[in-house]
Amino acid sequence: MGAATLASRVLGLLRDTVLANLFARSVTDAFFLAFMLPNLLRRLVGEGSLTTAFVPVFTGWLRRSRDEARRAFNATWTLSAAVGVGITLAGVALADPLVSLFAPGFASSPGKHELTVDLLRLCFPYILFMILLSVAMGALNAAGHFLTPAIAPVLLNLALIAAAFAGAAWLGVPAIALGWGVLAAGVAQAALQIGPLRRLGLSPRPLWDPRHPALERLGRLMGPAVLGASVFQLNLLVNRFLASFQGDGAVSYLYYADRMLELPLGLFVLALGTASLPSFSRLAKRGDRDGLRAAFSGTLSLSLALAVPSTVGLIALREEIFTALFRWNPQVFTRDAVEACSLALWLYALGLVPIALSRLFVNLCIAHEDTRTGARAAVASLAANALASLALIGPLPHGALPGWFVELQHRWVVADLGFAGLALASSLAAGVNALYVMARARARHGAALDRADLEGAARIALASAAMAAAVLGLAHALPVGEVASLRGLALLALHVAAGAAVYLGALVALRGPEPARLALLLRLERTPPEE
Repeated sequence: MGAATLASRVLGLLRDTVLANLFARSVTDAFFLAFMLPNLLRRLVGEGSLTTAFVPVFTGWLRRSRDEARRAFNATWTLSAAVGVGITLAGVALADPLVSLFAPGFASSPGKHELTVDLLRLCFPYILFMILLSVAMGALNAAGHFLTPAIAPVLLNLALIAAAFAGAAWLGVPAIALGWGVLAAGVAQAALQIGPLRRLGLSPRPLWDPRHPALERLGRLMGPAVLGASVFQLNLLVNRFLASFQGDGAVSYLYYADRMLELPLGLFVLALGTASLPSFSRLAKRGDRDGLRAAFSGTLSLSLALAVPSTVGLIALREEIFTALFRWNPQVFTRDAVEACSLALWLYALGLVPIALSRLFVNLCIAHEDTRTGARAAVASLAANALASLALIGPLPHGALPGWFVELQHRWVVADLGFAGLALASSLAAGVNALYVMARARARHGAALDRADLEGAARIALASAAMAAAVLGLAHALPVGEVASLRGLALLALHVAAGAAVYLGALVALRGPEPARLALLLRLERTPPEE
């Protein structure tokens, strides 16, 4: 999963670089908002809740018999397809009011609202194929197959890169090609899962059985999981809504910063979370409390050993990252854009460790078929994000929003940070989410950080501090330059490699189990280290 996710993230960086250098900020604002809405629904009713809830349910059916598991899968696939078609038709029909609802600030920029509506109508069918992909992913993960679902996002990135160049070369409105690219990618991603499903004897077949016990159990688990597993995306929705009032570029700056955060988030945190859930579920169903505690502690240690230095590295190299990766066309991606993206990344990165913690603790609860804890944490986090965003963005303009709301918000403001305040609010909300989930998991399932976990966190923090000092010194001695170049990319890679080497060396010197766990993750050892 890590290797597949790395390929996807590298191509994602290439895709974002292409978009940043081919299209104006107003165009990328429109596309990112249009793609965000079906992508949000993908997290709400697809990957974020459907896959997460389906894994423990399907694991139970697999333990009974392959035939019963096959019937449960086909019933879920058929009902999911019907729901996906309904959502898609509604989204296409309501594209105009949806854009007005979620990005009211776009109406003040000529043509921006209309372009977003056209793109949204092309992007919305993506949700149908992502719902089908989510069912396939849940079945494949429960059966121990992770590679093909993890490869699927590679197709999205390839399709968008091709669409961007094709649109710029041949279409009068180049941005429309991006919508067609999203649609083609959705078809390809879902189709890619058919082969592995067939090899497992799970070829999708229509089976209308909405009263199947698996669907009833899935519905009970999935309802609370809709919020619990999608809190980060819902917080982004609040951020994009408010960012639409910040002028051209604000939505794009937040998007690019979030994409850089998603590199370690997807490569390490979410990959470990996805891979750990089936193991947690099997151990919980067997009643093996000691085994579950050991698996959870080891996964938590590994997740922190990757998330903490990633946070420090993103903050230390934030300007070098955006200069070396994005500033190939300085007339389009200006120095101001580098500084704006860097500021957003600095504040977003503060939420990486809380996201890592909450993902694993939510997985532990889901393994016990407890999805309410994650849902309640989501409600608290969403409230914290909305209140912090309104307090930190600065005064909202009059006109697009009700007068009473604007007046109330003006009294609530404590800082005028603009779009950067939205990034900070997102990290604060992630912290609220993590604290709530950890407290509830301890109370309900006895999951608490013990002394060994805290000592490991201290070692990781010390090693990350050493890495930060080394990276900052090297970046000062060998700057990447003011514009993107092959030399700048090589120097950025050198900074990252040197930081990683210093971090690993410091961990080894501190004599903790983290280096052995990292080596095991990279397949450098064949057996786990002795604790």
